Amino acid sequence: MPANAPIRAAPADRQWFIVGRWQEYEGEGRANLLRIAGVGVFYGIELLNYGAGAVDRPFHQAVTALALAWAMVGLGVLFCQGQHIFPASLKFFSTAADVVLLTAILMLADGPKSPLVVAYFLLIVLATLRFNLRLIWFASIGSMLGYTFLLGYARWFTARNLRVPPYHQAIFLLALALTGIVLGQVIRRVRKMAVEYAARMAGGDELAENALPKE
Repeated sequence: MPANAPIRAAPADRQWFIVGRWQEYEGEGRANLLRIAGVGVFYGIELLNYGAGAVDRPFHQAVTALALAWAMVGLGVLFCQGQHIFPASLKFFSTAADVVLLTAILMLADGPKSPLVVAYFLLIVLATLRFNLRLIWFASIGSMLGYTFLLGYARWFTARNLRVPPYHQAIFLLALALTGIVLGQVIRRVRKMAVEYAARMAGGDELAENALPKE
């Protein structure tokens, strides 16, 4: 019986890979639409602030350039999907671009003091839409590094008062890490649920029912 396990596991892993790639493709499309919509909403708020005189012209021009670059990332992903070009590295590239551009915008704004730092959590959630565990780790670690870079920028590279208390820093970094861990566990549970459902469909109903916890 153990000798046959690898033989049975290989087709299951292959099927999971195929299904996973389709989910990554569809998830990338949904994440990209949310990316473009988010950039549009953010820039709309920026236009309102600029029109109200809340920000100066140099700041507005810098934010406009970054928002345009972010929109180009979204259009690039849209073009690739339209041409059915979907390398495994694309989701990592788009996520890395999200982290870098968000960090750059926060540097122009209020750094770690800005309410926009919560967007790091959104980047981890967007990674979850692709149903790829390594991408969730990548987004979580990237977001933590981006926030850490902001802390260093606020302390050593600007004269503006952008620093936050150490306990704020620790809580935010811990929250980012826990978000990635929890969402990673969701993906693990989804795969286990899919495998158990396939076993039931293959005729293992009685075995599966016997394994259910007793009420």
